[in-house]
Amino acid sequence: TYFYYVLERNENILDKIYKFESMINDDESFFLDLDEVEDIILYYLNEDNFDYAEKAICYGIDLYPESLNIIILKSEFLLTTNKINEAEKLVTKFIKSHKNNSDLIFQKAKILTSNKKYKQSIKILTNLSYDSQLEFFVNDLLFKNYMNIENYTNAIKFGKKIIIKNPEDKICFDKLISCFKLSKRNSEAIKFLNKFLDKNPYSTQAWYELGKLYFEQKKIKESKACHDFAIISNENFSPSYIELGKIHEKQEDFSKAIYYYKIIDSQNKSSSFSLYRLSRCYEKLGDYEISIRYLNRIVEEDPLYEKAWISIAKYYLRNNDHDKAIENLNMALNIISKNY
Repeated sequence: TYFYYVLERNENILDKIYKFESMINDDESFFLDLDEVEDIILYYLNEDNFDYAEKAICYGIDLYPESLNIIILKSEFLLTTNKINEAEKLVTKFIKSHKNNSDLIFQKAKILTSNKKYKQSIKILTNLSYDSQLEFFVNDLLFKNYMNIENYTNAIKFGKKIIIKNPEDKICFDKLISCFKLSKRNSEAIKFLNKFLDKNPYSTQAWYELGKLYFEQKKIKESKACHDFAIISNENFSPSYIELGKIHEKQEDFSKAIYYYKIIDSQNKSSSFSLYRLSRCYEKLGDYEISIRYLNRIVEEDPLYEKAWISIAKYYLRNNDHDKAIENLNMALNIISKNY
């Protein structure tokens, strides 16, 4: 299972790298033990330095031809360089003589996943005997496989297993919430998030997702509270400021919506969307001059944002400047025609 752990950078690994590169560049011969070779290969793979990774793998196989760890690392190199079939042949060959090696079998499942053979990969993983060191990686690969075949029930099952043990895994968390939404199990997602927050009360992302789900259920009070908690957890978390702005817009409290959108602007995290919402709020309040300022800022920073051009055209129509209105409408139409 050595390969599946991220290599920690330390003085020792840099010494090993220097030693190896000196040996290669000067065509000298040094002895490196198996652990050192594995460390060096891992380092180059993590750095995407495939030229030196290949040299280190060749050196390792020459020195330790029976090392399964190096064989797995070679298959990972082949996988990373898009030589999937070669990687599969290599691992399959060694599985024949090492039928009970869980690392090799897991690598075979991983290769099948890369080759979009998701059901075959699932079959291997569900029959695999593994220790606690491989548990996360097996669950993670099963989670991805079930997502790929749109079996969201099982994807949620394995996603939960990962998140319960790794609550800071944002990528897995986002995918898990997507599974709930794609399978239209929003009520179940709300229950899961509330339980998750009982144990992880400062999870900004969980409060944010829960707030969005409550909003979809028209539970506005609960949605606001969730986004407030998200901001308490992280006062610089702009997505919740946007959601609070949207909620107050929905309630036609445009002044309060402006308050939240302006916080995003003060944090230098504005997007074309948040600036557009700001301009719309000012328009609703009848303050067209401030509204047009934000619209002009949008088209300066993001000239492909067609909604801003349309709103600018409306501004000029309101002022009976038909030439400028048509000019801005044409800008919007050009963008729309290119996008479709």
